[in-house]
Amino acid sequence: MDYKKLNVITGWLVFLVAAWTYVTTIEPTASFWDCGEFLATANKLEVGHPPGAPLFMMIGRVASAFVGPEDVPVAINMLSALCSAFTILFLFWTITHMAHKVITRNGDEPGTGGILAVLGSGIVGALAYTWSDTFWFSAVEAEVYSMSSLFTAITFWAILKWENVAHEAHSTRWLILICYLLGLGIGVQLLALLCIPPIAMVYYFKRYETTPKGILTAFVISAIILGTIQSVIIPGVAKVAGKFELLFVNDLGLPFNSGNLFYFLLVATLIVLGLRWTQRTGRVIANTVILGITVILIGYSTYAMTVIRSLANPPIDENNPENVFNLVSYLNREQYGDRPLLIGQFWDSPYAAERKDGTPVYSAVYRIEKNGRLVKNEYDGWSAEHFVAENPGHTIDHAYVITDPRKGTEVVYEPEFTMLFPRMYSSQRSHVDAYKEWSDFKGRPMRSTDREGKPTVIHKPTFAENMRFFFSYQLDWMYWRYFLWNFAGRQNDIQGHGNILEGNWLSGVDMIDEQRLGSQEFLPSSMTENKGYNRFYLLPLLLGMIGFVYQLVRHPKDWAITLMLFFFTGIAIVIYLNQYPFQPRERDYAYVGSFYAFAVWIGLGVLALYDAARSITQKELGMAVGAAARLCALKYLVEWDGDHSMSYTILYMALVGGAALFAFHLLGRVMKNSVLHAALATVLGLVIPVVMVADGWDDHDRSTRMPARDLASDYLESCAPNAILFTNGDNDTFPLWYAQEVEGIRTDVRVVNLSLLNTDWYADQMRRKAYESEPVPIMMDPGKYRQGTRDVVALIPQSKTYRDLKEMMDFVTNDRNMQVLFQRGVKDAWFPTDMFSLKADSADVFGSGTLQVGDSGWVPRVEWRIDRQVLLKNNLLLLDMLANNNWKRPIYFAVTTGPDSYINLQDHFQLEGLTYRLVPVKTPNRNPNMNGRVATDIMYDNVMNKFKWGNMDTEGDIYLDENILRMTTNLRLQLSSLAEALIQEGRDEQARKILDLSLEMMPERNVPFTRIMLPTVEAYYDIGDTAKANAISDRLFTIMEENMAHFLSLDRRFAERLGDDMALTHAVMGRLATEAMRSDSTFGEGLKERFDAMEEQYQGKLMELSSGRRAGQRMRF
Repeated sequence: MDYKKLNVITGWLVFLVAAWTYVTTIEPTASFWDCGEFLATANKLEVGHPPGAPLFMMIGRVASAFVGPEDVPVAINMLSALCSAFTILFLFWTITHMAHKVITRNGDEPGTGGILAVLGSGIVGALAYTWSDTFWFSAVEAEVYSMSSLFTAITFWAILKWENVAHEAHSTRWLILICYLLGLGIGVQLLALLCIPPIAMVYYFKRYETTPKGILTAFVISAIILGTIQSVIIPGVAKVAGKFELLFVNDLGLPFNSGNLFYFLLVATLIVLGLRWTQRTGRVIANTVILGITVILIGYSTYAMTVIRSLANPPIDENNPENVFNLVSYLNREQYGDRPLLIGQFWDSPYAAERKDGTPVYSAVYRIEKNGRLVKNEYDGWSAEHFVAENPGHTIDHAYVITDPRKGTEVVYEPEFTMLFPRMYSSQRSHVDAYKEWSDFKGRPMRSTDREGKPTVIHKPTFAENMRFFFSYQLDWMYWRYFLWNFAGRQNDIQGHGNILEGNWLSGVDMIDEQRLGSQEFLPSSMTENKGYNRFYLLPLLLGMIGFVYQLVRHPKDWAITLMLFFFTGIAIVIYLNQYPFQPRERDYAYVGSFYAFAVWIGLGVLALYDAARSITQKELGMAVGAAARLCALKYLVEWDGDHSMSYTILYMALVGGAALFAFHLLGRVMKNSVLHAALATVLGLVIPVVMVADGWDDHDRSTRMPARDLASDYLESCAPNAILFTNGDNDTFPLWYAQEVEGIRTDVRVVNLSLLNTDWYADQMRRKAYESEPVPIMMDPGKYRQGTRDVVALIPQSKTYRDLKEMMDFVTNDRNMQVLFQRGVKDAWFPTDMFSLKADSADVFGSGTLQVGDSGWVPRVEWRIDRQVLLKNNLLLLDMLANNNWKRPIYFAVTTGPDSYINLQDHFQLEGLTYRLVPVKTPNRNPNMNGRVATDIMYDNVMNKFKWGNMDTEGDIYLDENILRMTTNLRLQLSSLAEALIQEGRDEQARKILDLSLEMMPERNVPFTRIMLPTVEAYYDIGDTAKANAISDRLFTIMEENMAHFLSLDRRFAERLGDDMALTHAVMGRLATEAMRSDSTFGEGLKERFDAMEEQYQGKLMELSSGRRAGQRMRF
C-alpha cells in the first residue's frame, strides 16, 4: 500500500468531516463576548482590544468583502470553521507522523496492517479533538482562537516535516518557514510561540546525541528564544522605534513617523548587509539566524495595518495606536494591569515608604500655532485638522510631550511581606474571601504599622497556603477541570465558582461522580436536561492515557516532545496568567493547545491497542495494570477527606483499559491477521469520538440562534433618537458595536462604554462624530483628562447643601484648586461636595421630549448624593456630559450596567425597554428588580413593535447557553416590570399581551423557567388570569420540588455546601404556595400540601446539618 498517498487522502477526508461539522453548526450572526467586536473591527478594518489581531482582521476583511452586511458574520464565522478544520488536518498528519515513527522504530516496514493502524490512530485522535468541547466551541464563532490553533498546528507539523528531511540539502527552508509562521502568528495570538520549546527538542534530538545535560541545555536555549521573541522582539521593535521618533520629531523638528521611516530603512539595510556578509563568509548558522529573525519581523509587520487604520481614526480605535508610543502600550496590554509572577505581594501586603518611578507616558501633541505662537494643543490629528480647517491662518507643529511623568507611581511593598511565587495578590474583597476559602487560610501573624503609623498585626499566608491555592484553584479548578470537560464529561454549561451544582466535570460513572458531587440518583430535570450535560464515561481520557504510556515506553523522545507541547500550552499558561477567583467567564479556551497535544496521545492509544495484539507481552500488561493498581491504592490512602473520586477513576481506567489491552493481546494470540487487528483497534477507538459527538452536538450547534444580535438591536431600539447610551461590559457593548458597524442598526445612538471611558484616548474618540451620532458633550479640555491627570477625584464635602453641577465641574477642572491628597508631591483634583444639583429647565426638558407635557412628576432640579469618597475618571467625564448636555440629547443607561455605574442617579431613571433613561423625575423604588419608574407607553411600543427575539421561540432545536440565558433573565424581569406598571395604571389587557408575549417568545422548552418567573406568576394573578398563573406556578413549583428532592437526598458532606440553595428553593416554593392560596384557594391547597410535605423533610435536613455542622469544602477539580 502507498502509505504517503493514503496518508494525504485520509487526512483530507478527516478535514471534510471536521469542516462539515463546523460549517453546519456555526452561529449565523454575532455571539457574546469578544465576537461582536471582532466582527465589527474585521469588517471595516478597525482597531480592536489589545494586543490586537491584525492578521485575523485582514483575512476576516477579505472573507466579508464579497457579501452583504447580513452575511458578514456568516463569512467570518465560516473563516473560523475552516481554520479549525485545517487544524484538524494538521493534527491528523502530526499523529500519523508520530505513529509511523513508533511502528517503524526498529527499521521494519509497517505492512498493510501497520499502515491501517497508523491511519486509524490519526482518524481517532483527530476526530476526538474535532468534537472536543472547547475546540468545537471556538470553531463556530468569530474569535481568534481557531486561527491561532491553526498556526500552532501547522508550526508544530512543520518541525516534524523538517525532522524527516533534516539531513537533506536545503532542509533549513523548513526552519525559515517556521520562523515566518511564528511571526504571522503574532498577528493573531501568541499561542504559536509556545511551540518553540518542543521545536527545540525536535531539533536537538535530530541533530545531537541525547544526554541529560544536552536536554537541559536545549530546554534553556528554547526558553531564551521564547522569552526573546515575546519580551524583546515584540515590544522591543516598537520601543527602539520610539527612540528614533523622539530624536527626529522633538530634536530635528520633523513630522510624526519620520523617525519610524528612518528606523525601518536602517533595519532593512542592516539585514541586507548581514545576509550578504554571512553568505560571502560561509557563516551558515549566522545567516540562518538573521534570515529567521527577518521573516519573523516580516510576519510581525501585520501590525502596520493597526497603525495605519488607527491613523484613519475609525469609530472603533481602541488605545489609539497611531504612534509608536501608543503602540507599545497596546502591545503590552497596559490597560489590563499587571500581576506578580516570581516574587511579589499578597492581598494585604503593606506599602513601603518610598515608591518607584514608572515609565513616562508620551503623547503625540499637535501644536496649533498662529504666527509662531501656540494657540492650543490637540491630542489627535482629527481634532487638529478640523480646527485648522475651520480657522484659516493656523499651522500644525508636531511634538511628543510627557503627559504623565509617572513619578512615584510604582508601588513598592515591604520586603518581609512579599513572597516567592505569589498566587494570592488581588486585594479586591471578594477575591480575598475566595483566597482564604480555597487555601484554608490561617496565616502567620506578623507585626507591622498601618498607614497612620499605628502598630498592627497582619496575617501573612504561609507558602503552603499559597501553594494550596495554586493547586486547588489555579491548577485543579481552572485547568484540570477544563481538561476533563473535554475528555471525561461535563456537568452543565453554567459557569462554576467551586460549588457542586455548576460547571464541574462529570464522568457519567455514578460511583465516581457521587464521590465528588453527591448522589446522582435524584438529579432534577433542570440538570439532566441542560444541553451541556455531557457524559463521556472517561473514555477519551482512558485512551489518551494508554497512548501516553505507550509513547513513553515505545518512543520516549517523541513522548518528551509531546509532553513539552502539552506543558507549555497548558500548565505554563496557568502559571503565567496567575488568575484570581471569580473570573468573569470560563477560561478553557486559553488551554486549547494542551488539549491538542493530548489528542495526539488519544490517537496513539489506538496504535497501542493494535500493538497489544502484535508485540506487547503479558509481562508488560501485568506491569502496567499493576502500576495503576498500586497508584490507585496509594491515592485511596491519602484521600483523607472522604472524596475517593480520583482513586476510583484510576481503578475504573485500570480495569477498563487493562481489559481492552488484554483482549487485543488474546486476539493476537488467536488470530495473526494484522489487518484485522488494525481494523478492530480503529473501530473500537472510533467509539470514543462517536460518543463525544453524540452527546456534544446539541450544546455546540448554534446554527439556529440569534439572540446576541437581536438583543443588541433591542438595546438600541430602547433609545430615543440621537441618544447617548452608557454600557459597561463586553456583553452589553460588543454586540451593539456589531449591530451598528456591520448592519447599520441605529447609528444615531452613541454607545459609550463606561469601562473604556477611564482612558483619555476613548474620551477623545467620543468627542468626534460617528455616523449619524453627534459628538458627546464632553467640554472638558483634553489636557485636563490625560492619563495621570484626574484619574481619581476626591469627594471632600465642605457643607451639607446641594451644589450646582456646572459650578462644581468648573471647580474640579480648575488646576488652581488641585491639592496634594493621595501621594506626596502630586496634586489631585477634588469636589468640595458629594451632593449635586442639575438644573432641569422646563423649556429644555419638555422641548427636547425628555418629558411629555403634563407629566406631573417633573422637578426643576435633579438633586442627588454620591455616597463615595472618590470618583474615577469615567464618573468625572459622565458628570461633565450631564453638566453640558442641558437635556438636549436623551441619556440612557443599559439595564445591565449595574449600580456602580449609576452614581446614585437611579431614583431619576425611567425604564423604556432594556435601558433606563435619565429624567428630571424622582421616583424612589423599593422593587429590587428595577429602578425609578416605567414609561409604559414608550416601553410598550418598543417591546410590541420594535423588539426582536433571536429565534428563541422556534419549534425546532436551539441551543441557548448560559450567557444568553443570563440576558433573557434581564429581559423577563423588564417585561414583568412593564406588566406590573400597566396593571397599576389599570391597563390589564395590555399587561396580558406583554405577559403572553414573554411566554410566546421565550417558551420554557427553549428558555427554562427559573425563580425569575415569580413576578410573571404574580402579574397573571393580578389581572385575574388564574389559569395561566396556576399553570406556570405548578410547573415552577415542580422544578423547585425536584431541585429540593435532590438537595435533600445528599448526605451531610454535600448538603451542607448547599445551605443557601436550599433556603432559596424553600423560599420560592413558599412564595408560590402563598400567592396561589391568595388567588385560587383550591389550587393553592394542593401546592400548600406539597409544600408542607417538603417542609418536614427540609427541617429534618436542617437539624441533621446543625447537629454535625463542619466547615464547607471547596470542590476539587
